[in-house]
Amino acid sequence: MRLLLFLIATFLTIPWTSAQKNMENRELVFDSMDLKIIQRADSILSDAAIWNKHDDRQCDDDITNGKYSLFCALFKASIDVSGEYIHRRPSLQIVRFTLEKYENGRVINHRLMDWNNHADTTFEEVKQVLRESEEVVKQQLNKSTKN
Repeated sequence: MRLLLFLIATFLTIPWTSAQKNMENRELVFDSMDLKIIQRADSILSDAAIWNKHDDRQCDDDITNGKYSLFCALFKASIDVSGEYIHRRPSLQIVRFTLEKYENGRVINHRLMDWNNHADTTFEEVKQVLRESEEVVKQQLNKSTKN
């Protein structure tokens, strides 16, 4: 029992690693709501002045202040579009997976927060990740309508 508790505690405190990344389901299946969520997040982050570079994963203050981190823009977009926030929804996962191309050691524990807050991350990169994520969703939705 002690060993099990030790292993659980160790797993919960280790930094985000490629091993953890590989445990995630990367076979995402999107629906039209996923596309709308990404598009809504992109519209929320319409200008660099609206981007919150200091994410704390608490979105109430972002919503109140009208300044959004990438995570909170996705959170608000999820609520706006679907009426609920689902942490591992395919639209949010594809954004996480897409930003990995730009990660370059910027992530320790929380991909969206750490990457958003890193000194090297730019607003242009945030917008690029959203555009690329949107394109992946569109491509899959187009394929599924042709089949």
